[in-house]
Amino acid sequence: MMKRLFLWLGLAGSSQGFAQQSPAQPALPLQRLLQQVEAGYPSIKARQEMAKAGSYYVAAAEKNFLPELTAGQQFTYSTNNGLVGSFYNNEGTTISTSGGVRPENIYEGVFGSFTTLSVNWRIFTFGRLQQEVNYARSQEQLAKDDISKEIFRQQITAADAYLRLALLQRLQWVQQQNLSRAATFQQYVLSRAKAGLLPGADSSFANAEVAKARIALLQSNQATRQQRIFLQRLTGIAADSIIADTTFFSRRLPATTAADSLAIAQHPFLQYATQQVKVANEKQLAVKKSILPSVNLLGMGWARGSGIDRETNAYSSKLSDGIPWQTYNYMGALAIKWNILSLAKNKQEVHAAQAVAAAANARRTEQQLALNAQLDDARLQYQLAWEQTKLAPVQYQSASDAWQQSNARYQAGLATLTELVQTLYALNRADVDKTIATNNVWRGLLLEAAATGNINLFTNQVQP
Repeated sequence: MMKRLFLWLGLAGSSQGFAQQSPAQPALPLQRLLQQVEAGYPSIKARQEMAKAGSYYVAAAEKNFLPELTAGQQFTYSTNNGLVGSFYNNEGTTISTSGGVRPENIYEGVFGSFTTLSVNWRIFTFGRLQQEVNYARSQEQLAKDDISKEIFRQQITAADAYLRLALLQRLQWVQQQNLSRAATFQQYVLSRAKAGLLPGADSSFANAEVAKARIALLQSNQATRQQRIFLQRLTGIAADSIIADTTFFSRRLPATTAADSLAIAQHPFLQYATQQVKVANEKQLAVKKSILPSVNLLGMGWARGSGIDRETNAYSSKLSDGIPWQTYNYMGALAIKWNILSLAKNKQEVHAAQAVAAAANARRTEQQLALNAQLDDARLQYQLAWEQTKLAPVQYQSASDAWQQSNARYQAGLATLTELVQTLYALNRADVDKTIATNNVWRGLLLEAAATGNINLFTNQVQP
């Protein structure tokens, strides 16, 4: 689920580093970076819009309790030849004719009008409409939980990228120190070689080491730009303005803390999975209740106009004679509607909804197991990082002493160039390892925060 937060680097020649922030350009605070991610990242904005849509769906479902008020108006020009007998409207494709039965058809058309106003109020649905509202509300909450999950995920990603940038900026300083040592060594060898005190091969070797150190520094510069571009994508802040606070993260360690395993219950990922189960359960209830009947209160009024006079039966093709109303009617009814034979279909739909709910429960259990394992791994990594911070200074001091001694022996003619270069490698590696060890403690703390779902576990120990 989460990316592994630890970065293990190899030898100095293949290390990637970043420069310390320039005194003229202040470091970008981590808190501001996280706020920028929350405020502007597109995937978060998309989920916020989906939550808005969810609230509208809830409002729409609540409006189903209102009665349906339908008004209709039509103007016609038609004949009116009638015939005794019933017919089915065939889903609206059959046109009804209202007229007397005559021995002969009259094909002279007349104008007519028909105005209707009807009310259909489902006064009792046995909880079906309320369940539709409950289902819509569960989907709205799922959309809100998705926002929290995405904010948490992106902030963890941004914090990890920020720590990586702080590490690599510090490592560039380490590579710069390595280049300075190599350049000093080169000047000494070249001056001694010109005086004939050292073989020419030593000067070539020294030149190669300086070139190698410069290549490592160039690789660090490239990695710097790449990491800042990545953070620019997350925050929208210009890449050149993103400078990590290397001073804070390289010189201070977080206070030891124990992540609370009970806090996993509030993890945004687990809350989202739990809400998915609730949505599936609400859907299951909605499907079960969709088969229930409804009791409707009906009311209707209508008025008709025709070009045929209702008293004299006289024809008139004038529009003014056909449009005005001549007759008025009304109707009231209490109706019950129940599609009984759909029970078989509904039974299968209920089984399908139950299977979906069972799948959601299984995914929630899987998420719970993954978070528990991630927390155990985070604790292990955090403990290991602390142990490394105790050993790294010892390694660095020993490598520094070895470099000083080997350099003195080489200048005295008691050591070979190969021996001196090996101690230079060891010192650079020890410097890199010491820097990584400090940064890994912070990243271990971030890993625990990611596992428990509480980023404050990390941010509370970072100065604003």
